Amino acid sequence: MKAKRDLKQMNKTQVYNELKGAIGEEKIKNDDVVLSTYGTDVSVTPYQKPSFVILPKEKEDVRNILLIANKHKIPITVMSGGVNVTGLTVPVEDGIVLDLRQMDRIVEINGDSGYAVIEPGLTFDRFTAALAEEGFRSHVTTAPGGSTPLGAYLMRPSGSLCNRHLDPILDLEVVFPDGSVVNTGSSQFKNAGSFMRYGPHPDFAGLFCCSFGTLGVVTKAAVRIYPLNESNRVNLAGFDNYESSINFIKDITNNNIPEGSIIWCWTHYLAYEIDTPPQGGTPILPHHLRDNPKQPPEGLPYNIVTTFLSGYEETMVTNEKILSQVAKKYGGKTLSKEEANKISPTMVSAWNEMYGEYHQPRMEGTKKYGMGRYMAWIVNAEPQDIVKIESIAVDKLYAAGAKPVCYYSMPFDFGRSMFFRLFTYVDTKDKDLTEKVVSTFRELYEIAMNRYNAVPFRYRGTIGKTWLEQAPEFYNFYSKIKTALDPNNILGRNMQIF
Repeated sequence: MKAKRDLKQMNKTQVYNELKGAIGEEKIKNDDVVLSTYGTDVSVTPYQKPSFVILPKEKEDVRNILLIANKHKIPITVMSGGVNVTGLTVPVEDGIVLDLRQMDRIVEINGDSGYAVIEPGLTFDRFTAALAEEGFRSHVTTAPGGSTPLGAYLMRPSGSLCNRHLDPILDLEVVFPDGSVVNTGSSQFKNAGSFMRYGPHPDFAGLFCCSFGTLGVVTKAAVRIYPLNESNRVNLAGFDNYESSINFIKDITNNNIPEGSIIWCWTHYLAYEIDTPPQGGTPILPHHLRDNPKQPPEGLPYNIVTTFLSGYEETMVTNEKILSQVAKKYGGKTLSKEEANKISPTMVSAWNEMYGEYHQPRMEGTKKYGMGRYMAWIVNAEPQDIVKIESIAVDKLYAAGAKPVCYYSMPFDFGRSMFFRLFTYVDTKDKDLTEKVVSTFRELYEIAMNRYNAVPFRYRGTIGKTWLEQAPEFYNFYSKIKTALDPNNILGRNMQIF
């Protein structure tokens, strides 16, 4: 893809006037103060200021914007909720940010077929509240309530239903740079609803999942929803090591008990108890979170496994007895509410909210996110390989000087693979430590992918080689699709894939 023109070589006034005539002046922002707020996030991705931020309100706005940008070969970066921590929506310098937050409607909640049609700017807060009123729930990720379901779902979510229902996407409406629009699922037939992803034609919805905005702009989607059951439970079990936690999850998953399970390391669940000091300023990291993350304080489980159960009340009672027996089988024990609240009341509250109330954890009692820049490393691997990866990764990040070293982990697709997110918080002024963490993550990717057959969870343009360089045949195929759909390479150029 050779088209690399931007607005430094263009008459911005001409482009502004064309946009104003097409969508209206009120949807276009070009004030320096506004533009600067879109130029970065908390990641290490370098600052890039766009020339325009545009907030469309409907599909036709998006279509007109893409036609103008394509005509002038101006790069476009798409964002929805604005809750971004990994540089994925930091724009191309002098390009356009297409901010979809005003396209936030719930078009339909179909309780009969179990799907909702939503726009990309809709937040989890509004979505989960609306579903609850209708007696339904959705896949809830570990992102905050201000983030967007569609933004999370298109990037393979990690959350409450990833064990049984990894992919919530059913049907997409996508706009391309030439102004054409396609519906990928059953809604391609004008008299049909959005109840089917697979049909008589190829499954094109998957083409836009994990493509990071490089192929088209998704303006609407049908996503799976699930009825609220008669009863639910959040079962907690403590284990002294990660391998026991993995074996416990594999066992209960193979026997079809949980809807979802997550492993939380001790540093992670204790970090949620950090609060701002009385005099204000940066939260103080307790001494025990500065120590070796392989050695929790006496009496604390190395891991707590949260298991989400729902169904008839009689089933819940029986399954909780089974979980207690299986936990003992692997050297662990179930935790009562009183025991768990003594360990980490804030985290227990968050777990109950995520599982019991089907809502993003608000974490109102914690100041953990004031500790510095959030830096994360994520892979998927087969269960026994992820056990080896956990041991190496925790040691190496701690040796790099990062404190605290945290992670959480969960099964995907009935345990066929295990998700592992390792992270820490770094003072934004500490450039040396930032670079050490980045270097450590690069080394860990090499180890995990080459020695333990892991795969990266998401594309990371700022850490190491692009993953597509390690899959040249796939990249060639991807490039052909990119050339066909976006020949001027205006979409997702910020990802540095094309």
